[in-house]
Amino acid sequence: MNGSQAHYRAFELNWHSYGLAIPELPSCSVDALAGADPLIAIEPEEPNCWPELEPGPHDTPFLQMARGDLRLTVDDIGCFRITGGKRIAWHRLHSGVSDQDISTFLLGSAVGALLIQRGIFVLHGNALEKDGKAIVCMGHSGAGKSTLAYALMQQGWRLLADDLVAVSPDGLVLPGIPRIKLWHDAAKAFGLDPDRLPPIRQGMHKYLLMGDALQRAPQSAPLQAMYLIHQHRPDAADPDAGQISRITSQKTAALRLRNQAFRPRFVRGLGQEGPNFMALAMLQQRVPLATLPLPQGITAMQSWLQEQDLLMAAELVTV
Repeated sequence: MNGSQAHYRAFELNWHSYGLAIPELPSCSVDALAGADPLIAIEPEEPNCWPELEPGPHDTPFLQMARGDLRLTVDDIGCFRITGGKRIAWHRLHSGVSDQDISTFLLGSAVGALLIQRGIFVLHGNALEKDGKAIVCMGHSGAGKSTLAYALMQQGWRLLADDLVAVSPDGLVLPGIPRIKLWHDAAKAFGLDPDRLPPIRQGMHKYLLMGDALQRAPQSAPLQAMYLIHQHRPDAADPDAGQISRITSQKTAALRLRNQAFRPRFVRGLGQEGPNFMALAMLQQRVPLATLPLPQGITAMQSWLQEQDLLMAAELVTV
């Protein structure tokens, strides 16, 4: 896509990409970019023109950070520089790296860093909307966030955001990246043909659902409930282990929620700990946090979800 330009709209920000198509992002017209909302530039750039940064306490061999400036190197893929909450520069390390490889990492760590630079509170999870209200589903990698999100979309929910969940100071979930990433087995279990889906990266058996394959929520929605998902074993000794349980301990909720923030190292290295802490505390006071025990197997999970009211369940149960 050398020399081409594209315009997108996500997180209530306008994005202008030069030299890189990003089909996961909702496109918009040039006229839409003339509004008052901020414009984010995404463009290729040689790293040798980047000024050196003083080493910081939260740096790693592949990550350097200062207030308003973050550099990330992804081994054998590319380099990214995110500055001032306004610009993402990227560099392809060799010709074998595809546009999809670049955009996969750009839409994760790079966009997440930019949102953090802008003082936006970002959770690592999926957000879905129904009846004008939103829920956020969080969990460790492999817990089933994407599988859950796609299952809920089969039951009338619409996707607000994948991976990066941006929450405004007034408790609204901003419409983010409308995509779902499913492993090969999960795609087949939903009746999808993995051979007809684009892989998230070259050589990976994980696939993208986007565009017409999804039901997308185009507008922000107030956050009604937050869920920590985990797999439930039907033979568990505790008969209540399969029930949705609200976390009422303020200390426990704060710790669990803090662990779900997107890239805490970025937050520290970019000097955003203060705003992040305040946003987390406000969110904890306003929105219930509960555990969501998902039955094993997609068919069992779909049946169980049909019996749940996830907009209200976190309010009604306690632990």
